[in-house]
Amino acid sequence: MENKGSRRNFLKYMSILGIMTFYNIPLYAKTTKEIVKYQLVPNTNGDKCETCMHFLPDTNECKIVDGPIDPNGWCINYFKTPPATKA
Repeated sequence: MENKGSRRNFLKYMSILGIMTFYNIPLYAKTTKEIVKYQLVPNTNGDKCETCMHFLPDTNECKIVDGPIDPNGWCINYFKTPPATKA
């Protein structure tokens, strides 16, 4: 009698199943405002969320911080949006 299943086929199937299971799960999560020391005012250099590359102005949200974000706020993950380059 022929063995239709093999360890190799089983492992292939399980690895594909594992990949498919986690395919739609985001690989990151947003952090809390407390952890990034979010504040409602710009920092001493005048840096603020509205000029940060993580800020989403349409919804007043941040890509990496959970909850609503004030455009004049600031946190330690601030990263200034690079200037647009001409093509």
